[in-house]
Amino acid sequence: MIAETRLIKSIGEFFSKLFQSKKEKIANDASLLKESYDLLKELEQTWQAPPAERKDLVDTTNLLLQKTQEMRLGKNKAIARHIRAFAQRNCLAGVIPDSEMERVHKETKELLDLLTPSL
Repeated sequence: MIAETRLIKSIGEFFSKLFQSKKEKIANDASLLKESYDLLKELEQTWQAPPAERKDLVDTTNLLLQKTQEMRLGKNKAIARHIRAFAQRNCLAGVIPDSEMERVHKETKELLDLLTPSL
């Protein structure tokens, strides 16, 4: 019974995404881009905080990865690819050594610069 309910629900979600209007797709992608930008900005702002108060990089990159996988439109796919690559490099890293933090800071700045014109 539960499996049948899940199947019906997933089929309903599939068809709702399939027949979603172009305006809804544009609005959804715009909100996903904005949320990704906000996550990156929040991550950037916590760098100056003490280590105990910093935002967890793994959690942030997992959220970024999830948001980029939901993007649908072609014009946002290039940006999503860059964010996805950044997230995949860092989401499974666990604890990132200090030598790699400089790279993460640089990549985050580049992504923010890339996202700014899109918003």
